[in-house]
Amino acid sequence: MPKPARVALVTGAGTRLGRAIALDLAANGWTVAAHFHSHPPPRGLPSFQADLSQPGGPAELAAAVRARHRRLDLLVCNAGVFERLPLERADASDFDRLMALNARAPLLLTRALLPLLRRAGGSVVNVLDVGGALVPWAGYSVYGASKAALRSLTEALALELAPRVRVNGVAPGTVLWPESYPASERRRLARRIPLRRAGTPADVARAVRFLADSPFVTGAVLPVDGGRHLSGRG
Repeated sequence: MPKPARVALVTGAGTRLGRAIALDLAANGWTVAAHFHSHPPPRGLPSFQADLSQPGGPAELAAAVRARHRRLDLLVCNAGVFERLPLERADASDFDRLMALNARAPLLLTRALLPLLRRAGGSVVNVLDVGGALVPWAGYSVYGASKAALRSLTEALALELAPRVRVNGVAPGTVLWPESYPASERRRLARRIPLRRAGTPADVARAVRFLADSPFVTGAVLPVDGGRHLSGRG
């Protein structure tokens, strides 16, 4: 009898990196539960809508996934908000808003889905960012703090949930340009990447799958940035 397909939940699967990760896993034999808030995920993937920035959102999503799937082999915490906020414009509500989605939601969702992950001997992959998780960026102190918190959470949970559940992270660099970046800014930033080019969402998706399929790797944060983190501060 063939083994049942492994089940992965990808948050923020309706757009950008989350969409690429969800499609890559599905193309490689995974059953993908695709979470979204406002951007519907690709057709053909079971979809689950929830606002993870709200305190009850992660529990609501976990309950919906448990009702449909009896196992969970991989949780990819990708949903997040990227925002440049110079210090003069940042306030308490900005800090709370970014921390809620970028750091608190992965914590609460992992907790809510822990019984399924333990039963399957599964893993968690958190999507971080070179900015904040590895190096500071000027003008992104609030965003960077949220990703630094997620890195700390990744490493702490790797210790706490071992040996049954592994927890890792990927730290993408320039793999998707913000639409507002002009061509001149894109060229300037690309010159700072040791590999002298931007990456692609597929690069990140492959890294997620590598971590999911590496049974002796936990507590790792894998840069997917063409060496950008070696270039120093931004």
